[in-house]
Amino acid sequence: MRKPEQDLRPDPTRAVDDQSHQVNRAQLLAWAGAATVVAAMPRVTHAAGAPGRLEFPFYPHVQGGYTTEDIRDILNAVVTTHYLAVTGGTTSLANAAALGLTDWQLSMQQAAVAREQYHIDFLTSLSAAPLATSFTLPPGASSKRVVAFSAAEGALTVQVGAHMTAAREFAELGQPTLAKWMYQMGTQEAEQRAIYKTLLAIDGVPTAIPPNNKAFATDLFLYTRDVIGMYKALGLIGGSAPPVSYPGRDAALSLAGPMASAILQKRPNDAASTITVTSPASLTGERP
Repeated sequence: MRKPEQDLRPDPTRAVDDQSHQVNRAQLLAWAGAATVVAAMPRVTHAAGAPGRLEFPFYPHVQGGYTTEDIRDILNAVVTTHYLAVTGGTTSLANAAALGLTDWQLSMQQAAVAREQYHIDFLTSLSAAPLATSFTLPPGASSKRVVAFSAAEGALTVQVGAHMTAAREFAELGQPTLAKWMYQMGTQEAEQRAIYKTLLAIDGVPTAIPPNNKAFATDLFLYTRDVIGMYKALGLIGGSAPPVSYPGRDAALSLAGPMASAILQKRPNDAASTITVTSPASLTGERP
């Protein structure tokens, strides 16, 4: 793999250059083949006269060949998950009365939509383009609260998995900043999943207790692109229900109402140094 130069970090204000961020294919295939003989668990190696070094497999331990995806293809798959989230969330907001959303539930849903739209804003600034903008939501998602919250929980589980796979692939491609950005978004999707499970628990769904029921997020995908196939398998793309289209940025933020301006960190932030803590707000406030 070519050693990254100091100024190779992607600039979020311009398109990602596909060609300048590629790993030599022959190297990828050679390393992928070597990875198949490495155990999935870490091991400690000892060089002569050197302390033990902890090592982990560089590539997934799979049967057959493995080649990391193109940067733009990964981003396109990831941004599609956010288009689905905004589409489902705005559908709930447009049917808030039929769903019987309380003031707190309404605020939570508005905040969720705003966060997802800000994710779209950032990803599209990297030239990400959705692979689908029309989705088939589960029957009852606009009239039954438990159906809507359960569907959201399931979609968020997929979304967390997609971000986790994207982070791994960006690490394989030598793109640590992109990997960090995927983590920054993915953690918020995991947070939102627990919120929906909390709402289900409040509504008396016994399987939603406890809402924070995972010690580790579930690793769902080998390739980020596989999220589209899972959406199709779940009936969220090309399903039997009437398709619902992404409403657009203005409509999404309008439905988010006051929560649109209540969201912090509307873009990723990059620490150039460790923060100095002077109060709790140093940890919870806006970080440039």
